[in-house]
Formats: sequence, structure tokens, C-alpha cells
Amino acid sequence: MKDEVINVGIIGGSLNNQWASKTHIPVLIENPSYRITAIGTSKMETAKKSAIKVNANSAFTDHKELAKSKDVDLVVVSIKVPLHYEACIAAIEENKHLYCEWPLGVDTVQAKKLADLANQANIHHAIGLQARQSPEVNYLKQAIEKGEIGKVLSCTMQVATQSKGRITDQSSAYLLKKENGANLLTIHGGHSLDVLCYILGDFKELTATMNINYTEAIINETGTKTPKNTADQILIHGTLVDGTSASVHIQAGVYPDFNLEIRGEKGIFRLTQNNSSGHVQFGNLKVEKITHPNYASLNTETDDVYSEEVKVSSVKDGGPARYVEHAYNILAKDIFEHRRQIPNFNDAVKLHQLLDAVRGSAKRGKKIVLNFGCQEATQF
Repeated sequence: MKDEVINVGIIGGSLNNQWASKTHIPVLIENPSYRITAIGTSKMETAKKSAIKVNANSAFTDHKELAKSKDVDLVVVSIKVPLHYEACIAAIEENKHLYCEWPLGVDTVQAKKLADLANQANIHHAIGLQARQSPEVNYLKQAIEKGEIGKVLSCTMQVATQSKGRITDQSSAYLLKKENGANLLTIHGGHSLDVLCYILGDFKELTATMNINYTEAIINETGTKTPKNTADQILIHGTLVDGTSASVHIQAGVYPDFNLEIRGEKGIFRLTQNNSSGHVQFGNLKVEKITHPNYASLNTETDDVYSEEVKVSSVKDGGPARYVEHAYNILAKDIFEHRRQIPNFNDAVKLHQLLDAVRGSAKRGKKIVLNFGCQEATQF
């Protein structure tokens, strides 16, 4: 790194890449701690075109060559999940810092291998769990820790999306095949469960049900059908490490929604999403707080119940780009100041293991007791 600037190579940096072009690229261009020096895509034509647009020096179609470039300090992986593993391996082998989108791999085996190798290489590695950068999410985490609603007794979370059900588009069809590692459970479920656990703590035990209402989906553009072997209804019930009871419903092919309700002895917090897409990591979140003197003596006719929408920030919500911007700010400090604050591959492994427990419980019809760090959880 020269002059305290981190040179970045983006694998999946095409301006046609909806996620990279709306988050990573504009955020990196505006951040003085970073400079985009290389763009990698599957076609040289798009790689060169995108490189010219962002004023990058180099264009690549081979992720290994991008990782080898002396002009790259940090490799950003923003491509389809089945390709994450090879792209990350290439960066790790060249001792380059890494920012990879979630999920880290198609399964926990890949994620664990990448985390182990990245740790051994002593590089900085970040995972794209950007909802942790939400001001609303962090407000809730701090408010709970301060005891603003007393002891937390329960939480319920509803996550719903119109996609990944009976109808899909051509570019999203691969999300309906579990072997690709990107589906309702890993994407909507992964991001939302990460938020829940970030605010309230990990699951201690859980039981789960996963149902498939549709074994094929209709492709919008053509009207043809494509096979589907991923769940579109996921129910999770469990207990968090502090004893909080948790109930989660994740569903596809329905009207989109995100709603997390946390109930304590002295009140309630609700985290919802305006004009929801069912993706908590897309932002546009709102916090509501309801407080009362005491549940034990609560009488709705005589006792005051105070309800308010909490204004967490005066800054307009910039959605996912703003969260990614915050993540890059933290990562830059981590690199320059030799610290490790950004959610990383080790956090990704833990989340992959949680999703394994959900699948395992649903498959066996048994309660799973979580034991993070061990390859297998206890079943009952």
C-alpha cells in the first residue's frame, strides 16, 4: 500500500453487476482510503469498459491474475456464490486482503477452509454481513444491553419475499437449487438471523421445519419451468444463550416483509422495514419502542403505555450502499491500525454452522443443541 491508500481489485466489478455497481463501486470511488485499480469480469469487453469507467488501471477475466497483480492490496469478491471459493483461494494464496459477499461458500466445509487459510495467512478478511452497519440495528443492540426494556423474554421475526417461490426470472433461477449455496435460507435467512443474533446473542438450541411448496418455478421471461429443490417455508423455534425464547418464520413467494419484535419485562422494540423487500441488509429500517411501568401490574385502562418511533439518525437512510460504506470505513481502520473489528470469515463460519443446525433439525425432526466451533451439533 502506498501513501496510505488501499488498492482494490473487484472480482465481479462489471457495471452490469447490480450489486457491485450500486454498492461497492460508488462507495470505493468516493472513499479516500481506497483506489480501484483492477476490474475482473467473465468477459474482457465488459472488464475493460468497466475499468475505463472507474479509472482502473487493469482489466482481467482470470481471477488468479487479478489476485497476482502488484497493484492490488484488497480483493473484493462480488460474484455468484458457487464461484466464491476459488476466487477467495486465489486472493489468499497471494496474501491479499479480502472482502467477500455472504454466503462465504456453498457450504460450511468451504467456509471453514477459507477461514482457516485466511487466518493462517494473517490477512484482513471481511464478510458482507452489512446489516450489522445499520444505525437502527446498532441502536437496538445497545438499548438491549442497557436494559431499556428490562430483561428480554422473547423475540419473533418474520422475513418474507416475493422471490424464490413459484415465479422467478432467468438471472435468479440458480437461487432455486440448493447445490449453489444461495437460496432463501442462506440469503434472506442468513442475513436476518445474523441481525437477530448480533442484537440478542446466539442460539443455544433450536428445532426447525423446512417445507417445499413448489418443486418447480416459472421463469418470467420465457414462461418455461425450472426445477426447484429449495425450501420456501422455514420455521425456526429455539432458545438463545441468555434464555430468550425465539420464533422465526422465513418464507418465499409471498408479499415481502421484515419484522423483528423483541419483548422485555418493561416494553417492546419493533424493527421493521419501510417498503420491505424482505432483505434486512437493504436498509430503510424503522425502530419503534413501547414502554410501560410494569407488566405484572399492567392494566390497559389505567396504566400509561408509551409508544414512539425512535429517530436513530438525522441522516437519510442510504440503504445498502451506506452500510457497505460503513463496512469499508471499518476495514480501512482495521488494515491501517492493525486491528480486527469488521465481521470476518470466522463470523461467516459461525453463521454457516447455524444454518446447518436449521437444516439438520428439519431433516431429522429433532432438537439441535448448538456448539459453535465443533463440526457437529448435539441432536436430541
